[in-house]
Amino acid sequence: MAILVKDALSLNIMKETKLLAGENGLDRLIQWVTIVEIIEDTSRLSEGELLVTTGFGLADNQERRTRLEELIQSQRLSAIAIYKGVYLTEIPASLIEAAKNSGIPLIEIPSHVNFSDITKAVLEQIVSSQLHQLKYSSAIHQRLTHLNVSNKNVTQITDELAHLISANIVVLDVFLHQTAAHLIKDEVTYSPAFGFLTDHEPIETTPLLKQAEEKGRLVYDTCGAFVLAACPVIAMGDIFGFIVSLKKKDEWHHLDAIAIEHAGAVYAIEWLKQKAIQDTENQMQGHLLDDILQQQYTEESYVVEQATKLQYDMSDEQVVIYFQFQHQHTQLDHQMMQRLSQLLTSIFERRHIPFLLKTRLDSIFVLTPAEKKAFQEAEWYRAAEECRSTWSYFFPVHPIVIGIGRAYEQIGLFSKSAKEAQYAARLLPLLKTDECIIHYQKLGLYGMLLEMNEAGMNLHDFYVELLSPLLYTKKQGADLIHTLEVYLAHNENIQKSAGELFIHRHTLSYRLKQIETRTGCSLKSTDDRMKLQLSIMAYRLSGLLDQMRTIS
Repeated sequence: MAILVKDALSLNIMKETKLLAGENGLDRLIQWVTIVEIIEDTSRLSEGELLVTTGFGLADNQERRTRLEELIQSQRLSAIAIYKGVYLTEIPASLIEAAKNSGIPLIEIPSHVNFSDITKAVLEQIVSSQLHQLKYSSAIHQRLTHLNVSNKNVTQITDELAHLISANIVVLDVFLHQTAAHLIKDEVTYSPAFGFLTDHEPIETTPLLKQAEEKGRLVYDTCGAFVLAACPVIAMGDIFGFIVSLKKKDEWHHLDAIAIEHAGAVYAIEWLKQKAIQDTENQMQGHLLDDILQQQYTEESYVVEQATKLQYDMSDEQVVIYFQFQHQHTQLDHQMMQRLSQLLTSIFERRHIPFLLKTRLDSIFVLTPAEKKAFQEAEWYRAAEECRSTWSYFFPVHPIVIGIGRAYEQIGLFSKSAKEAQYAARLLPLLKTDECIIHYQKLGLYGMLLEMNEAGMNLHDFYVELLSPLLYTKKQGADLIHTLEVYLAHNENIQKSAGELFIHRHTLSYRLKQIETRTGCSLKSTDDRMKLQLSIMAYRLSGLLDQMRTIS
């Protein structure tokens, strides 16, 4: 609780003072007044203090002057006031420059004004402000908490907050998706990409939102003719979202910050209520989808009946989408999976896409209507892409991959779509692609080999006859399989293949002759190259399937 610097300067005792620099910092808050004769240990000074000093030793002691300049530049102080005529005939130009650059108000005090009079006047205003703020805070708390007990939703709470402080209010979830907004007509609009858009220019919100997240409290800053504020909504130690406010600078009051902070608690309670409901719905969805994918049901009519209770229609073709983390061996906590589940739920609901969702320890399955169009044009595909890009923005070190199964109409085949989606995601490393979303149909020959494996054919028997002589050389240190794989991938181009393998062309030619000798195949024969290509793919796929069985 404090007063603004400009309010302190308007006091009678301060009328003879002069503002030398830092005009942009007049809205900084003074929380306390500290009087210091000699500038020595500045670490004891706290944020928000008005420092009053006689300036002893500043005229002829460069070390003390530098120490004070660094203190000003640190922006810990709300303002600094220096006496002129006691020890200083003029305020040093370097201090004025430091205040100008940092936006900290630098005030010149005439020598006949007493320390005690300044301290008394400012502290009286601070105490008065505290009493006023306490009354205002209590009134705001009662008015906003009434919204909770009246079962008001996020939109209604937002409207009430906007009316209370006469400001533009946007409420965002933890992934910065807009959940509610109240904007003053013809003044501003809001865009997730740019932030607030005024008549003059866009006001970006992302930097301030990052500050609010890092500090865990409300922060605000001046943006041209406006004050932009961001406040995290925190409950049970987690950030659920943010309140973003934009108000004209000449209308902003620090009491508005109190109202926004109180509103944060109200939003937190409302979101906890919504989370409890959503967790119950997700649990019911998960149980049903688990039964479907594990085929743990006796009658399909039971599945349809349970889905109907969840307001989910199974009359159309359905597709399964599988989400997993790209680095499968990474240790992930439960909270990370919950965040991914929350993001998926938010995106699918915002796009009005029906879905059932099942969260597992390291992956998520989503069942959704397939739509009668190419899968890249389907709304659920766009939702999956939005999920991937949003997750990549917030958690770049934990990228996700997405697999899509084929669409089926029979309930008994939904588990097949799930297995296909899982295969598609987990076979991505074999496809030599930068894509993070893959449809089972795009697996090409790997899809055919998977079908053969599912039909009971042993992939080991498929490749061992041709590749076993090459596998022996791999144990000895020469990976002829990798050499052959690179050579075929570059369409038998010697120069490109040697470049990727970091070997000389003659060395590559020697290895290729070894491959032909050991396998009995001619690399000039299209049929032999195809047999070798399929054998390598079967070898890679067999290894990956063995790895998947080990992980599961």
